[in-house]
Amino acid sequence: MSTLAMGERFAELFGVPEFVVPHLSCFVSEREMDLVVIMDGQKCSVSELAVKLKCTQIQTRDLLESSYLESVVNKEECGGELVYFASHFYDRLDYLCKFDEKYQVDQELYAALNEWCYEVYADRMGPYLDKLQKREDVARAPETFELIEKLEELFDSVREIRLVPCNCRKLAGHCSRPTETCLSFDHSITDRTFGQSLTKEEAKEIVKAAHRNGLMHQVNSDWRTNGLAWMCNCCSCCCYPTRLAQERGTKGIFPVIQYVAQVDSVKCTHCGACTKRCHFSAFYVSGAETVVNGKNRRSVEFDPGKCWGCGICVETCPHEAISMRALENR
Repeated sequence: MSTLAMGERFAELFGVPEFVVPHLSCFVSEREMDLVVIMDGQKCSVSELAVKLKCTQIQTRDLLESSYLESVVNKEECGGELVYFASHFYDRLDYLCKFDEKYQVDQELYAALNEWCYEVYADRMGPYLDKLQKREDVARAPETFELIEKLEELFDSVREIRLVPCNCRKLAGHCSRPTETCLSFDHSITDRTFGQSLTKEEAKEIVKAAHRNGLMHQVNSDWRTNGLAWMCNCCSCCCYPTRLAQERGTKGIFPVIQYVAQVDSVKCTHCGACTKRCHFSAFYVSGAETVVNGKNRRSVEFDPGKCWGCGICVETCPHEAISMRALENR
């Protein structure tokens, strides 16, 4: 098979978008492409692939395991035997964005990858969101925003913590907020969760720094009953789940909303700091004016219907006029 034909076949089997095909060498090696093409969309055992690759079983197993760790192939047990099969370009890109320090492409390609990845993510999430909206059972609990004051309680409930880069912000790049911010915990940490192991104190400092940078704290909404699985420190401009929730209008079920901000009108000086911090324009400068300390100021208003309950507005108010109230029947 010619190099061109192999590239085309690999792209077909691996779900590679057409605009990426001329740049395949940025994402996979020839050996990895050859492996996927030889598997030909089938689930294969080590012994079967050893024959096709003309390698020893030890060499084949080593290749498969390294390819598995780097999201080129997946594996599962079938009839008491371990079998391997091709992964997908979406998952390979996720690995590269998070863990491969040598991975670099130009900005134009990055932008195209972000658009494509978001479309794939939205498509994959479609059936899940449909079930949530119909109040049907789902395999995993949806996310929710948690307040920074819950940090001690959250981290007291876990044993192992792993720092994982935010692939959404790395790909989208719509803001300059930090990317080394996402955390995996305990049972959600797998052999593919590389990243950096953290102590609880180190993890708390990362979350506090994310909070200072205006990032919201999303966790699995069943963390109190089933354990904390992950924490994504999110923005609304890059974060795929938050962007999708805004587009699909799933606020309340994805993510689950636990709190709403409330404003003490006596303490509020209409300084506008909250309007710069809020990701959802719940705080906004209206056309009206108000008098503060004998001076006219444009009035700052709050629309509770636009509040997602993330709580990052609280600390930004210099006069402690904002607090969070837990919602009933959540």
